[in-house]
Amino acid sequence: PGSIVMPWIDKVDAALNVFLAGDNTGTAIADVLFGVVNPSAKSPVTFPQHASDMTQPCPGLQCDYTEGLAVGWHGMEGKSVTFPFGHGLSYTSFDYSLLGVAATPSLAADATQDFPDECFEALLCARARVANAGLTAGVEVAQLYLGFPEAAGEPPKVLRGFARTPSLDPGAAVDLAFGLRRRDLQVFDAAAEEWRLPE
Repeated sequence: PGSIVMPWIDKVDAALNVFLAGDNTGTAIADVLFGVVNPSAKSPVTFPQHASDMTQPCPGLQCDYTEGLAVGWHGMEGKSVTFPFGHGLSYTSFDYSLLGVAATPSLAADATQDFPDECFEALLCARARVANAGLTAGVEVAQLYLGFPEAAGEPPKVLRGFARTPSLDPGAAVDLAFGLRRRDLQVFDAAAEEWRLPE
């Protein structure tokens, strides 16, 4: 299969993407379209503006792909796209505020600090507050991305966590936590055949 391109997207009021919705596809689509359910999903792929923007399939039996880790949505960083990886719309809007990033008790000088269960056995705990800033109740899926030093050879950002909020009424907020374990902070060194923390 090739890339899904939508050269017509600017000529329509809305587009609804449904991936493998199952037995109740018709009911689910109707509930979203008529506002019975507020959509909250995030796209697991990037929708490019042009198919040529993506890594092209190899026509032969042996192929040399030289893009390294810049495949899929990672390869689209910095390019104009129709919809990026992780994109999703809702009938409401959400505000984010960072509450902080801290070493967990095993590493912190003050081990009396209270850490959420999501950060159990993690090296770092990132916390954020998500507030419903719109006029309709809704659910948000918050995403945590990390950026490594350029010398690490990683893509500009990597997804390291996501969390779904409960349904939030207008004006309501919830605090979310993302535990970052050692492997989340490491990169694979192919030459040494081992995981390491980048400098």
